[in-house]
Amino acid sequence: MTRRLHPLFVLLATVLAVAVTTPVASAQTAPVPPPYDGVVSITFPVAGTVAFRDDYHDARGGGSRVHRATDLGGANAYGLPVHASMGGRVSWITGVNGAAPHATAGYAVTVTGDDGRRYSYMHLGRNDGPPTEAYAVGIAGGVRVERGQLLGYLGYSGNASPTWPHLHFEIEDPAVTDPYGSRRMNPYPSLLAAQQRGDLPLDGRRFLDVPPTAAHHDAILWTADARIAFGCTDRRFCPADRVTRGQLSSFLARALRLAPAAGPGPFSDVTATHTHAASIAALHAAGIAHGAADGTFGPDRPVTREQMASLLTAAAGIEPGPTAASTPFPDVPPGSKHAPAILALHARNIVHGDTDGSYRPSEPVSRAQMASFLQRTFS
Repeated sequence: MTRRLHPLFVLLATVLAVAVTTPVASAQTAPVPPPYDGVVSITFPVAGTVAFRDDYHDARGGGSRVHRATDLGGANAYGLPVHASMGGRVSWITGVNGAAPHATAGYAVTVTGDDGRRYSYMHLGRNDGPPTEAYAVGIAGGVRVERGQLLGYLGYSGNASPTWPHLHFEIEDPAVTDPYGSRRMNPYPSLLAAQQRGDLPLDGRRFLDVPPTAAHHDAILWTADARIAFGCTDRRFCPADRVTRGQLSSFLARALRLAPAAGPGPFSDVTATHTHAASIAALHAAGIAHGAADGTFGPDRPVTREQMASLLTAAAGIEPGPTAASTPFPDVPPGSKHAPAILALHARNIVHGDTDGSYRPSEPVSRAQMASFLQRTFS
């Protein structure tokens, strides 16, 4: 005969079994916050060669504060692309919508990462430059950025020195406490680990549509490093696109470091809100750019090779070449109003003819060609 156990005995046995098999929660099994100098899986933020060291504990401000970040830079690092080390959303950005760059951080952007940490990138661009020279296209407050996405360009805005352009890179983690009582993490171990495992931003190329074998590759990178010409979109330069008269005005104004002129300028077809209005007005005020007889400038019209020559010589202060009975180019008549400028640039090895010896003065200038003209003139 089967004996039935008393219900109270069954209940007691069950409780004891649970007590034996279920581990007791303790401080040892709870999640342990990472140390302030632990390694976080990030993408190295700078595309290019930069120097950096463990300067987290360095004194700053004459000893009034501690650095609590890592600086990455070098004498020739100005303009290097800065990429997002972690995907997330832009939670802080300075110097946009008419505001001046932050007095200390300069042009700076913070991304609240998908991992809950805050990643800050400071000293982008330069204090006297527009936000477009500090931030990549589309970077604004609240926008989503992906890991490795272009954020902006390394610079020396804020209280950074132009003699050593650098990126001030911070990581803030609400779960950690550093020796100074802040929620900062030392970025150096994570940066070193990213570099050692080859976790670099994309393929390291500045522009995806400018391969190293491109005819104007070096000139394009030079104009980007000099903050004269920028990409048309993130990671693209659009080298075959035509240069407009407005775009060339901005190229020249940046090359000359002209201060933006106030107001829309004297041209009836250049509104105050036009992208290149300030540059066009600045060039006109400097006696470099002139409009047509009807008072228009044609900012969105492609600039021709002969117009480019006249604007370039005026901007660079190059004396027009002497009038001669003939020119080196069969399609540039001596009586052309642009012939002296073309001759002056040709004499300085800035412009060259086509394979058939012609100059093609009425053809538009591409962005790639313009980069080479600018480099030969201003480098």
